[in-house]
Amino acid sequence: MQQTDRPQESGVKGWLAAAVRGSGRAMGVAWQSGSLIPAFLALALLLAAVIAFCEDRDNIFTVEATTETLSLVTSDEVFSQWFVGGGRLMTDPLASSDDSVLLPADTYLNISRGTEVTVQRHGIQALRIKLQNPSGPLGTLNSVEPLDTTLGSWAVVVTKPELTPMILPFRGVLTVGDDVTSQVDSILLSGSISVLEQQWVRNTRYVAGNTVLDPGDRIRFWDEADGQEPGQAVVEGFIRVEPANQERFTEAVNAMQLIAHGAASYVQIERLGSTGYQVHAHRWARFLYDPSLAFLAALGALLFAALEIYSKSREIGMHLRERRDG
Repeated sequence: MQQTDRPQESGVKGWLAAAVRGSGRAMGVAWQSGSLIPAFLALALLLAAVIAFCEDRDNIFTVEATTETLSLVTSDEVFSQWFVGGGRLMTDPLASSDDSVLLPADTYLNISRGTEVTVQRHGIQALRIKLQNPSGPLGTLNSVEPLDTTLGSWAVVVTKPELTPMILPFRGVLTVGDDVTSQVDSILLSGSISVLEQQWVRNTRYVAGNTVLDPGDRIRFWDEADGQEPGQAVVEGFIRVEPANQERFTEAVNAMQLIAHGAASYVQIERLGSTGYQVHAHRWARFLYDPSLAFLAALGALLFAALEIYSKSREIGMHLRERRDG
């Protein structure tokens, strides 16, 4: 998996030029010797390799991270039903925590589409969910007990799981981590990115590479459509919030874990205030990880080697005949 500002194709172009020159020589030898079948086979292998190299394929990126903060804009209400029972609700940005409302123990939060959600947590402290949607209602609160179910354009829910983990599914535009500045107190702690690419002739996928994230990184999924400016891709996943009682669970540093995956052109990593770099599946990696192309490359190498050996043997035979006749 390549990590560059933009894909660099110079090395690949050089390899392709060398492959064309080598295949041209091999086909020339086969043509001169009257062996047309190997010549056409070599040409077919070369064309297949060029087509497989140049074609566009779908890539699915997966981010697995431990983070203190993330933000998303929801795109599907079905994937945005979160349990917040026992938490405290604030609907006025100027109010204090003393003015918050205690939610019933069976309360679920249904987040509306287009709502901007920011989730923060440090260690095993309380989980803070901030919701904003200037263009419409944030969503609804569902509970058996009487409750004002409709939320306005701003709300904060603070909850603290005590005994069991919380699972918060989502689908939308995701940003993991925050830029590192003196005003920021929540960052990405650790994580990794992997990419699955579609195979050439089968409807299956292979691992095209992975990379490790550093503390303080900020990552986004981007999609490049033909003739359009890149836009953030919609992904789906879930947040796992560990309970405050850590006796039977993982360490406190893993208090909020994230799994997100989705189809995208690349993942942008911003590091320490810089624009960072892009993580994407390089076309060259297809010949290493795609089983079909690996077999094709091996077959082509054997064919070119056989033609080269045949060419050398033919030259040696002609030289011996000339010495004998002379």
